[in-house]
Amino acid sequence: MRKSLAFLFFLIPLFSFSQLSVVELEAKQVPEPITRDAAVDRWNLSQPGYSLLSKEAKDLLYWTNYSRNNPKKFWDSAVAPILAVFPSLNKQEARSLALILGQAGQLPMFTLNAQLVKTAQSHAADIAGKNARPSHTSTNGADFGTRMKLAGIRRCANENISLSSQSILLSVVLLYLDIGLPELGHRKTLLDTNLREIGVGSALYGKDQWFLVQDFACQQ
Repeated sequence: MRKSLAFLFFLIPLFSFSQLSVVELEAKQVPEPITRDAAVDRWNLSQPGYSLLSKEAKDLLYWTNYSRNNPKKFWDSAVAPILAVFPSLNKQEARSLALILGQAGQLPMFTLNAQLVKTAQSHAADIAGKNARPSHTSTNGADFGTRMKLAGIRRCANENISLSSQSILLSVVLLYLDIGLPELGHRKTLLDTNLREIGVGSALYGKDQWFLVQDFACQQ
């Protein structure tokens, strides 16, 4: 069994909490939609700084915006096929997700925020480069709130981090499923229409895993 992990840190003024989900899955081929969404690709390519992202960070941005641009299509073409390959994921969280994505309608795609990209990539490189325990706190002790302040974000900030050895799409789907997390914090963050800006980062963790970071903010 290979282990896929999904983490969330959610921050609002004067209150913060974090959630951890650990999911164990067999190593299998992860199905992906055959064709790419041209509208999502055009949007992502139009974002300043997109060309500087790593392949994995680009994939993370693609699947995140793909899910926002057409939530029902994301369910039909991405989530449902993954559930068929990994039936252990098809639990109550999947049923509630199907309902929510079916009713969501088109959501605004995220725009890249250069400072969020910088802090997301820096955090990914820090944790992965030092083989540290996955956390929202940097190895130098800087917590999420401190990193957001340094990035110039003063309000409305969220962070998802994930660690997976199988595929970027699977990591995004696991964040949406939020298995074992009653608050469904990852899912709520990904579908929050108040959040409009994003930074994505990725770094190789160990031999075959990717540590992924999504930093979100309202329009600044």
